[in-house]
Amino acid sequence: MGNGGTLVNTLCSFKRHYDANTPLAQVMPELVEQYPDTYANMGIHDLGDTMFAWLKENNPGARLNEAYSGLPMAEITPREAYNAIVDNNVELVSIENLPGRIAANSVIPYPPGIPMLLSGENFGDKNSPQVSYLRSLQSWDHHFPGFEHETEGTEIIDGIYHVMCVKA
Repeated sequence: MGNGGTLVNTLCSFKRHYDANTPLAQVMPELVEQYPDTYANMGIHDLGDTMFAWLKENNPGARLNEAYSGLPMAEITPREAYNAIVDNNVELVSIENLPGRIAANSVIPYPPGIPMLLSGENFGDKNSPQVSYLRSLQSWDHHFPGFEHETEGTEIIDGIYHVMCVKA
């Protein structure tokens, strides 16, 4: 059966653990070691239910769709944004201070791996789809450490998303 058999066996094993609500300490010991306050007393079924409830309540997929449904305002050219980086005319800006700021680099969430904001574009106001989506990712990362998102163009400092912006 090759790789297909390995996949089926792995999925069947996961299903058994899920149905039995096997403690995460057994099935994901490194995760529990790293984040005992969050996962020490949790089973894999509990984790799945908690994640599903969070996704249902917060609907990050809708925020992602909104972030890609329109084009942010380009304030400067990508070349000008690059020159600001070269000239050290940039600063890391926390997510709460992004409204009205100009991105010095592109912001690319994975998935889908498509730029959400390009160099030189403005983040818009505090309720812009791009800021709202980054807030959603930050919230997920806070609730589920060890399952953080990969978002190129962001830096996480003490659990807070930051983006390099052109100095105001």
